[in-house]
Amino acid sequence: MAESDEHKFLSSTTLEVLERMSQSGLYGFKETDRKKFDFTCDLVRDWSRLVSGQTLWKHSEGIDKDFRILLSDDESKVTLYVARDTVQNRRTVHEIIADTKKTPMRERLSRLRTIWIPQDFDADSQVHRETISQVLTERLTKDLLISVILGGVSSRDIDVVGSQGGIPGLSLAIVESIAREEFVNMPNLAKRLAVSPSTVRGRVQVLAASGLLDQPHPMASMYVPSVKGKVILDICRSLVVGAKPGFGVTSEFLYILDILGLRHVGDPIPNNWIPEVSGPFVVPTPEDRFRGLVVQSVAATNTFGIEWGDPFFEHGDEVTPSIP
Repeated sequence: MAESDEHKFLSSTTLEVLERMSQSGLYGFKETDRKKFDFTCDLVRDWSRLVSGQTLWKHSEGIDKDFRILLSDDESKVTLYVARDTVQNRRTVHEIIADTKKTPMRERLSRLRTIWIPQDFDADSQVHRETISQVLTERLTKDLLISVILGGVSSRDIDVVGSQGGIPGLSLAIVESIAREEFVNMPNLAKRLAVSPSTVRGRVQVLAASGLLDQPHPMASMYVPSVKGKVILDICRSLVVGAKPGFGVTSEFLYILDILGLRHVGDPIPNNWIPEVSGPFVVPTPEDRFRGLVVQSVAATNTFGIEWGDPFFEHGDEVTPSIP
């Protein structure tokens, strides 16, 4: 059965968006063999996630088959369903999901992401193509890249390391030091950072409570950076490296910053910058969030010697550290 132009556009554009957004420098992209899917690729962060998907446009009777393919696949870590938004299609999908919840396959529903496309989309229209490309970019970035691949990082996590209290750069230095040299114990970490154990202990507890550090073994005092903890390190790396002569940041990186509540400021930011506060419950502006993160990144470099080497998504497969 021949694919419609809309079907082809949606499948190819989904891959194009995921490949283009990889230029943010926060994950890796590799297209793979389609096999039985309309599109499939590997997205690499701390470990590789195979993303596969089906596209529905004209043939609504194929929804049941599409879902059987998506849910029965053992290899894909994330499955996408890009579908035409009609009442009947939504009803059919709702009924299939409700029925699946009653079966042993129900756990696989957590891997599924459905993206609904306006039913009047016409692939022959340049305006329509541009609009749908924007829709896919927004949905894929928020629902897949941010929430899954980048560990659910949010503006709240940015505030944890970008706030101006305490020793500037310490939060980033702790996460980076544990990521590069692993965690042994509090005195060892404090010695590496040349601060007191009590100062390190308090900050580690904040970072763990915020989800930027994980405890793989709750009964042991062991810490590793979470996915979003490493994502924040890579964001800060891009800010530091991008500020150097001859470098810069991509529009895709700026787009992700915007989603995380930061807005790029082109003017130089003094190392001793602090936000202007006019009341006790002032919410930082996107510009101030950006300035705060830059100041913390520079302090982590100047005070704690972070060299901002290779991004963490290039470091290979997921590793569970052993208890020392």
